[in-house]
Amino acid sequence: MIYHEKRVRLPKPKYIVFYNGTKNQPDSMELRLSDCFENTDNEAPCLECTATMLNINYGHNQELMKHCRRLEEYSIFVQCVREYIQSEPSVEDALEKAIDTCIHQDVLADFIKKHRAEVTNMILTTYDKDLYEKTLKEDAREEGRAEIRAELNEFKLLNKCLLKAKRYNDLERATEDIEYQKKLLKELGIE
Repeated sequence: MIYHEKRVRLPKPKYIVFYNGTKNQPDSMELRLSDCFENTDNEAPCLECTATMLNINYGHNQELMKHCRRLEEYSIFVQCVREYIQSEPSVEDALEKAIDTCIHQDVLADFIKKHRAEVTNMILTTYDKDLYEKTLKEDAREEGRAEIRAELNEFKLLNKCLLKAKRYNDLERATEDIEYQKKLLKELGIE
């Protein structure tokens, strides 16, 4: 059909991402590929892909969980593993305890009994506690750096405004008195 001029009609795609990470996320949100593009300069992207992210962590999307027992059980299993990782000396011990608990509580029991080795291997090969903790620390550092940059920009802008207005006494006091600095930022609408 490559020589036909008639447009080929395609079914409308729906892209869904299941989120079970550890950051607090809403039950549902739209993700756009273009949010990852650099230097867009408010220019419309020539390519866009949107996905609906559904939070499948335990306690989220309860209506969805009510209609899909298997997904709810998976959510419970992941929560159980996370809880035991916090209290057990090793990931291996935590995983064994979580698997035993879930089998005992009939959570994914049929699947886990049949595929216990694969489940264990998958989690142990995909979960690296040291890397996970290192990543959390790096993310926290980057967030801290971003906050510091924002504060420095506010302080620079405050200094420029005070210099322009020839408010030298306020400028001198603001360099030593954080509360006064905050008051001036608010007064000048710099926040």
